[in-house]
Amino acid sequence: MSPRLSVLVCTINDRIKNVPDLLLPPRADLLYVVSFQYTASVFLDMIPPSLKERDDVKLVPFLSSGLSANRNNAFRHCTTELALIADDDVRYSNDRIDMVLRHFAQHPDIDIMCFQAQEMDGTPLKAYPSFSFEYSNRPKGSYFTSFEIAFRTDAHLPAFDTRFGLGASYLSCGEEEVFLHQAHRWGARIVYFPEVLCLISGRETTGKRFFSDTKVRRSKGAVFYMMFGFLGAFLRITKHALLLPSSCDRWKFWKDMLDGIIYIFRNPLNEGMADEIPLDFQTMDFRNLP
Repeated sequence: MSPRLSVLVCTINDRIKNVPDLLLPPRADLLYVVSFQYTASVFLDMIPPSLKERDDVKLVPFLSSGLSANRNNAFRHCTTELALIADDDVRYSNDRIDMVLRHFAQHPDIDIMCFQAQEMDGTPLKAYPSFSFEYSNRPKGSYFTSFEIAFRTDAHLPAFDTRFGLGASYLSCGEEEVFLHQAHRWGARIVYFPEVLCLISGRETTGKRFFSDTKVRRSKGAVFYMMFGFLGAFLRITKHALLLPSSCDRWKFWKDMLDGIIYIFRNPLNEGMADEIPLDFQTMDFRNLP
């Protein structure tokens, strides 16, 4: 049996030591692509020997920074027909891998599937709808994290936008929302299934950091711009700021979101001037990454 599914693990620096705990016992239909982002050569000495000994692990050291760049590096080295996006602290089971393979076999017309994640004690990571839905008909407030996403590698999908995500210079999150929105615009069929894909160590969601992190607020404005254009984003950040608790500095929060809009407008991905039309900056297909 040839491998069908790759787990695209992104890790950085000394967190490479966490990766062996993620691996399941070898199975013929599963591979791991470990994109090991490092910022200094000293971290190369921290690679666990067990990663080099596994035939089902492809280790790809990558001198860079930024989580979105790391995701794209993992995409670049994926050779199977299906892939899961993963962080170094997720945990899978054979049953959950089987579930993903089964859904893709049963639904050949779906390009991207989104699932649920739980904390290690079984607590849902966030509030998930109890019913399946198409991305185009998603309930208000629904959003997905990278490690909840699986996809077909032959689909016409965008690369991750490197202006967004941990390690980016100005915006610290929102890369998954932009990725899914762009994929949908390009014609990908995206469906959510109310089933648990993985466990992950408890972590604070970005929504909870909105009140304490300027970069998160900038990211919200930037995501609005990518999805709705300048006018749509401006109206949404204004409404959002007005609905904030009176104890917040609404003016500052609004200005932070506006700064995110302006940043995207002034920093298009490729040559050319961005305007009020979202995605006027020609996102790259991940299959064509250099």
